[in-house]
Amino acid sequence: MNQHKLEKDELFDLIVLNFPVGLIIIDREEVILEFNPAAERITGYKKEEVMGRNCHEVLPGIPCHLKDAQKKLATEKDKIFIHIEGTITHKNGHEIPVRYTAAPLVKDSELKGAIAIFREVTKEKQLEQHRRVLISMFAHDLKGPLAIAGGLLLRLRQGKAGPLTDKQVQYLDTIVKEIGKVDRYIKSFLDIVRMEAGQISLSKELCDMNSLISELLKDVEIKAKQKKMVIRMDIPEDLPLVYVDKDKIQRVIYNLLDNSIKYSPEGSEITITCKDIGDSILCRVEDSGPGIADEDLPYIFDPFYRANYSDSVEGTGIGLAIVKTIIEAHDGKVWVKNKRPPEHGAIFSFTIPKAGQDNFFKKELISAKKL
Repeated sequence: MNQHKLEKDELFDLIVLNFPVGLIIIDREEVILEFNPAAERITGYKKEEVMGRNCHEVLPGIPCHLKDAQKKLATEKDKIFIHIEGTITHKNGHEIPVRYTAAPLVKDSELKGAIAIFREVTKEKQLEQHRRVLISMFAHDLKGPLAIAGGLLLRLRQGKAGPLTDKQVQYLDTIVKEIGKVDRYIKSFLDIVRMEAGQISLSKELCDMNSLISELLKDVEIKAKQKKMVIRMDIPEDLPLVYVDKDKIQRVIYNLLDNSIKYSPEGSEITITCKDIGDSILCRVEDSGPGIADEDLPYIFDPFYRANYSDSVEGTGIGLAIVKTIIEAHDGKVWVKNKRPPEHGAIFSFTIPKAGQDNFFKKELISAKKL
């Protein structure tokens, strides 16, 4: 029995010693009990410097606070896992970007402590920054020649260089249309780069979702009518206001509706609904398209990702990525699921926080200043 215990202890020590990422174990009082060599390399602290000290005092970037975990354990059956990207402060004072995962250590429903693993992502961040810069430079360099070419083609189309035959007009119309597509793609690339870099700026105001969506439908319904489709809106008149960037939320809804129109059959129906769910407003866009394959669901909001069946439909795979970025910038969530058989189609859902009393106060203050 003792020999078996010794082997388990040795195995634990070997795992901690050779674990390729930083590892910290704390007790329920948030005191550090274990600190492996990888954690020493990343943070600059030696094990003997941190053992017995409070975790968040030594490494404030690591999620060491256990009070919230204890409360959640009392109400939730499943274990709580935290997956976060953030920074920790090195011993010499500089910030280090890391990705870390933390989980509580529980025995008989009692919180005993927590374990956190983390790894440095400085090189990944640098490569990501280089990628953004290159894409941005490439897109900006394309915009100039594209604008010049588009302008000259438009002059040709208007007959400024002489009369055109019907066939020439047809060719020019096609070229102008395709150049317009390239221009939209470039703008979308730049949008993704800015959003991924956290450069999305929000101009928030109090908005009524009924009015916000009704304004947008005037443009979207033109596309829908081309496929003999109907868009139905079901939103309570007394739905609470939201404090959002109106243009960007309209872009979210436009992208979702445009996506549904592309993939739904002619003569079908798209429904957009919104309702109050407590702290947030939940909106859904439901279509009657083919739905989304199970293997595509986890990646459908990734930039440039396109499902296998979408080859016959025009698009860049950017629209849904923009949706996700805008909603998350508003502290909301977005997800998608398929309808249950025998129905078919996809249901895209997102939440945005309701306007709080402080938002109403800001609105009154702004109005008073204008007076």
